[in-house]
Amino acid sequence: MIAYVLCTVLAAFAALLYLRNPYLLADLNYAINAMYVGYRLGQIQSRFYGFLDCFLDRVARHPDKKLIIFEDVSYTYKQADAESNKVARALSAHAQLKPGDTLGCVAALLNYNIRSRSLLHCFSCCGAKVLITSPDLREAVEEVLPTLREQGIRVFVLSDHVEADGFENLFDKIQKASDQPLSPELRANIHHKSPALYIYTSGTTGLPKAAIITHHRAWSAALAQEMVGVRSSDIFYLYLPLYHTAGFLMGLCGGINKGVTFVLKRKFSVSSFWDDCRKYNITVIQYIGEIMRYLCNTPKVCITADFQSLLM
Repeated sequence: MIAYVLCTVLAAFAALLYLRNPYLLADLNYAINAMYVGYRLGQIQSRFYGFLDCFLDRVARHPDKKLIIFEDVSYTYKQADAESNKVARALSAHAQLKPGDTLGCVAALLNYNIRSRSLLHCFSCCGAKVLITSPDLREAVEEVLPTLREQGIRVFVLSDHVEADGFENLFDKIQKASDQPLSPELRANIHHKSPALYIYTSGTTGLPKAAIITHHRAWSAALAQEMVGVRSSDIFYLYLPLYHTAGFLMGLCGGINKGVTFVLKRKFSVSSFWDDCRKYNITVIQYIGEIMRYLCNTPKVCITADFQSLLM
């Protein structure tokens, strides 16, 4: 009898709490996720676990699952692993990079819109030894190429053919490289306080400033997806620039941690956004700033569709 009364009182109390706060269950779920994130960060700090380790675990778990879909070309987790090994071996052999060099174990993510003085400043901030660019940006690099060569910085282009002096073809070196993984000993000295990335400010109030992102800080940003309920089965629409924290850390790295599939776009487009969501069965989108206002102003005829639940 006493147990029955206690259960009734507890049920009534829970119902009252829910009626007074309909978001109680969501708040509890958020609190649980926050404690889990704190637990994960503690684990990483006590026994280092980097994003490469995380990626390799996802490769082992679902090697044939699509990792990236880009302009209708797709790469599985296994294919992406093989390609990254080839890139690492090509740079190790031809760029003479060693652990600790910027771009070897630390990458500097450059805004492709910066030019001349700002571009040179970014190199002096981080001490980069290698610049990797695409053929589309060759003219921007040519503006500062003499100074880069004076500083001993080698410039590689991801292209089949390079005709200009001072540029080296990286594509053919990647194609000839082995896809076997490099020795884990190359990253044996990396820990949670080691620099992982340099991410630059926009430079609107002066020259771009480099923010040093340690592995611990990178994980703190990437684990944001744990807080909002992203799942391994999700398809993530990634259109934000990968040289910023939101796109690279919270988006790409966070999604790899969850084991999602990415639909990668060159840039945000209002006109193609909802069509892409329908075409690829998108379940997660990431937005910042004015993007949501642009989407809300889209004519209704363009967004009428049978969507799955869409997490924003």
